[in-house]
Amino acid sequence: MYTLGIDLHKKSSVWLLIDEQRTELWKEHVSCHPDYITTALKKIPVPHSEIQVAIEPVAGWRWVTSMLTQSGMQVHIAHPRKMQLIAQSTKKTDTEDARVLANLLLAGYFPEAHKSSDIIYQLRLLLRERNFIIQKRTSVKNQLHGIATTQGLHEIKSGNPLFKKGKEDILAGTNFVLKQLHYLIEDLDKRVAPFDEQLLIEYTKHPVAKLLMTFPGVGIITALTIISEVDDFSRFSAGKKLASFAGLVPRQRSSGELVRYGSITHAGSAPLRTVLVETAMRIRAGNAPELYAFVAKLTPISGAKKARVALARKILVIMWKMVITNTPYQPKNPPSVCTTNLSDLDTASGS
Repeated sequence: MYTLGIDLHKKSSVWLLIDEQRTELWKEHVSCHPDYITTALKKIPVPHSEIQVAIEPVAGWRWVTSMLTQSGMQVHIAHPRKMQLIAQSTKKTDTEDARVLANLLLAGYFPEAHKSSDIIYQLRLLLRERNFIIQKRTSVKNQLHGIATTQGLHEIKSGNPLFKKGKEDILAGTNFVLKQLHYLIEDLDKRVAPFDEQLLIEYTKHPVAKLLMTFPGVGIITALTIISEVDDFSRFSAGKKLASFAGLVPRQRSSGELVRYGSITHAGSAPLRTVLVETAMRIRAGNAPELYAFVAKLTPISGAKKARVALARKILVIMWKMVITNTPYQPKNPPSVCTTNLSDLDTASGS
């Protein structure tokens, strides 16, 4: 078996091939374009089927690794957070980085990351790009309200400038800036609509979404976001490990008998943490009394914000159990059944 380390960048890459004795057999600077990648593959002096590849998930790694896999190579994706040897190296060059990747894989110390399927990747891309537009729309709304406030138009006569009556008065008036911002909001609303239609189609492709939506406060966007960010629930042997993957567990430092806990690690997917915290914020005594009791107990001790984050962690652990056992959420006092609609589309605007 031969090992190929690839230090990948947006426009260029360095390929370094070694054998089992760590002898450098071949090195090439390759431009990141399908034509140049194809040419480089033809230059490799050993059979592709005998090559294992070590590469970091940066720039266009998906299409590059796809070409490598199609050529017969075994591709291994590095875990970005665990590649400390490269990040802390005092001798950092593209060639040296490629060599370190190859040597780590050959020695069996390569921190490998999970590679999602193309279906999950496309779903994740759809949700993140929709969220990008939602964030832009929120930014424009904040800008409009801020300008209205500076001009004393935020709470007089027509009321809130973002509400229906306030919008009507602005569009009928002469304030050019506020009118243009409302037009921009309308345009962004139109850009969101096609995403929502596509997500209704995606919902039918993922049975797990319907299962997750039995949980209080979870709608289509939240369920699909969780699915796209977690991917395969079964790759986690316990719900606590999934919570750690999501960065919802506290930092821990221990020495002897002294154990200290800090804030959550924030490792992993930010969109996943966000929708879980938003779900925790929707928990009330009316829709999930058993979960609200958990928050009520922690709030006097740790504060309202930390209590909701702790609930978000608990929710993810519960969801892991639901998916693994294929069991809908069964509260003591069942809330109303969540139907297939877009009722929560805008509630996840901060994700």
